[in-house]
Amino acid sequence: MKKTWSPTADLLIKNVTVYTVDLTVEEIKKGKTDFTIIKNGYVASKDGKTIAVGSGLDESLVGVETVVIDGQENILIPGLIDSHMHAMFAGIELMNVNLKNASSKDEMIDLLKEKEAVTPKGEWIKGSEWNELVWDVKESPSKDDLDKVTAENPIVCSRLCHHVCVVNSKALELAGITKETPNPDGGIIGRDEDGNPNGLLYEPAAMGLVESIIPELTEDLRILGIEEMGKVLSAAGITSCIDANLAPDDMKAYLKAYNKGRLSYRANLMFYLDKATGDIPYHLNRIKEMPTVTGFGNEMIKINGIKILFDGIPATGTAAMRKPYEHIPETSGYTTITEEEMIEVAKLGAEYNWQIGVHSCGDKSADIAIQAFIEAYKVNKNDARHYIIHHAVMQSDQIPLMKAYNIPITVQPTINSLMGEQSIIGAEMAGRYMQYKTFIDGGVLVAGSTDCPVVDCNPFLGMHSAITRLSAADGVVWSPEQVLTPAQALIMWTKSSAYFSHDDDKMGSIEVGNLADYVLIDTPLLDIEPEKIRHTTVLKTILDGRIVYDALNTEV
Repeated sequence: MKKTWSPTADLLIKNVTVYTVDLTVEEIKKGKTDFTIIKNGYVASKDGKTIAVGSGLDESLVGVETVVIDGQENILIPGLIDSHMHAMFAGIELMNVNLKNASSKDEMIDLLKEKEAVTPKGEWIKGSEWNELVWDVKESPSKDDLDKVTAENPIVCSRLCHHVCVVNSKALELAGITKETPNPDGGIIGRDEDGNPNGLLYEPAAMGLVESIIPELTEDLRILGIEEMGKVLSAAGITSCIDANLAPDDMKAYLKAYNKGRLSYRANLMFYLDKATGDIPYHLNRIKEMPTVTGFGNEMIKINGIKILFDGIPATGTAAMRKPYEHIPETSGYTTITEEEMIEVAKLGAEYNWQIGVHSCGDKSADIAIQAFIEAYKVNKNDARHYIIHHAVMQSDQIPLMKAYNIPITVQPTINSLMGEQSIIGAEMAGRYMQYKTFIDGGVLVAGSTDCPVVDCNPFLGMHSAITRLSAADGVVWSPEQVLTPAQALIMWTKSSAYFSHDDDKMGSIEVGNLADYVLIDTPLLDIEPEKIRHTTVLKTILDGRIVYDALNTEV
């Protein structure tokens, strides 16, 4: 039966303290953090939009069909936004062997053996998120270690960073990787002292040698990954995300999931310029031929932009740096495509009205990305919002250019806590690592994200890390002068992140006219010791005015 229209609210949440985050992006870039806080407040929505925000309660908003939630004096915040993650693939990885909590190489092997015991011979065994930097013996696994698990099943296990994987001898054999196999352009095949492959593959170009022979994901599996990750995101209070590294088939699966009612978060899709599928001329033609462009879609699913993986990470020496690494002095890293190619992609993207997000961890790669964006804005002075993903190791001379050309960054504080890179990359580079406060003080917009499945998508872990700078890997507070305030951390995951998907006019704050995305939590983020923030419990998540997660009702 069709619902009768009524002037009253569809949903009303009362008896809450409302953190509105009612700031503009321009105010945030100027350093403003004091947003409106409403005690004994209420929020009302209708048809997926916020229609009232205030203190006390406006009884005229309550009708016969209004769903009324008593917030019981808890905190209501805007729906949280992860501005860089890999949602669909994180959902698919939920089906892999989780190696994140393995405390040693031996424990990793034991977990894989458990999977091998229930896997038919010949089928692939996949593991995710090992990190040797938190092991007692900080030594990467090799094919010899994985060969202890099985010689009959191919095994592939991605490192926490997802820039390195390790495979066993069976996988190398199936991929045809031998001593004579050259390093692919933009990747490295790990080798022992005799030049034989040791099972380690660095960066997607090399990892793709194995990934290309793994049976292709089916559309049903992609949709299942989207659906399962939706449950995880809703439980974490995330109502919207930018999902990077997507191929056309992945985006088709998103559309199918949406049409089937199996998409439970706002998905902003980034087309991945993947060198494993073609060279730069190939991708330039794809850009020209694609029938969609940034902004195409609706409020639940739309095209966000083009994602370019431009370099690696500091820990493995694959991030492109101005100077050689202290811990790997024979290299200063590298970029996956040339400077000329990066600028060419940026200029063509600008011509066709694409937004571009560039993975850049090194200072040299950031130099090139910044210059490419400057050239892009010469082609098209639109509000493209080209941005850098990570910007892990910065240089102070980059900030004036970034401010002048409005080049924001999306960062991952949880990686700072869990990866343990600062402890191995040398004091000078560690002193320039993940300098969020320096960027913010310099007028650069900084958004919060997790890069999940690299780390847990829980935004409160990220906020805790941004506020404390405490490394779980070694117990050290790195760059304590870079700690943020709780208000800055919340802004990163709300209004600032909304900017990256061109949604800051309708998301990231609780204001009349905005989309009705809210999260009810038990922790007063702005008035509590930082340690308790990472233990925040999400009580309810509301998307588009509908309850999509209820801690007391798992059937939602």
